[in-house]
Amino acid sequence: MTDERPEWWRRNEQCREQMGLPAYDPSRFTDGVYVHETIDALEDEYDCQIRLESVDPTYPSRWAIQVDDRTCATIRRRRTENGNNIYQLTSNELRERVAALLE
Repeated sequence: MTDERPEWWRRNEQCREQMGLPAYDPSRFTDGVYVHETIDALEDEYDCQIRLESVDPTYPSRWAIQVDDRTCATIRRRRTENGNNIYQLTSNELRERVAALLE
């Protein structure tokens, strides 16, 4: 994620600090790469739509990665001590699975 954050993000950070809430970090894969960055790049590369759907909401929850309405993978999601999401897959593993499904 770039260092330049949108105005809404900066406002939210101020609110969190004022209320003593933990810092927000966007959802990541186990290798630390942000989910939205990987998904955006894959959607551009393959001209597809990728969604994360909850399959089982009990913790640690299970999620399906849908590529053009086809299940590409089913993975677990855990939360950090600050409540931020970590999907139990690396960004490269997702790239490989999407490529295998679409190529």
